[in-house]
Amino acid sequence: MKNKKLNYISEEQKEVKKFIIVLIGLIILIVGIYFFTKAFITKDLFKDNEEIKYTDGVINYDIAIVGNMLNRPFDEYYLIAFDSENNKATYYNALISKYMSKEKKLKIYHIDLNNELNKKYITTDNNVSKNFENIEKLKLGEVTLIKVENKKVTNFITNIDEISKELTK
Repeated sequence: MKNKKLNYISEEQKEVKKFIIVLIGLIILIVGIYFFTKAFITKDLFKDNEEIKYTDGVINYDIAIVGNMLNRPFDEYYLIAFDSENNKATYYNALISKYMSKEKKLKIYHIDLNNELNKKYITTDNNVSKNFENIEKLKLGEVTLIKVENKKVTNFITNIDEISKELTK
């Protein structure tokens, strides 16, 4: 005599079984679409994630803005202001490099007039400030060399020949 297995499955169990099969099929379909787009659309399925390179941020302490130009940590220093996008910027940078190669020198900071924070201090009518009561009234020309001693401006030069003489003496 054979043992017959009786199958007593209710309608609710059949519905749950169908639901689980549909759910598993749907999950397989979504995972398949994900890998398909990763492999063929974005083409980064087989790329190694180690290719992503991060660079450390660098702070340049040789750059100043006009608003804090008198707050540098030295008692005596120079500030040279010019637009880094200017055609003569290479010449101005060469002057700075030549000055920095001297054995006895003061610290020199660059004020980039192309920086948005410094644009309000640029004069357009060649009315450069020689004497100014506060920084808000300062107007800089194409190139300006400022000497600061004990947080006060002691020399203000706007002529490139005079700037060159000052930095080479």
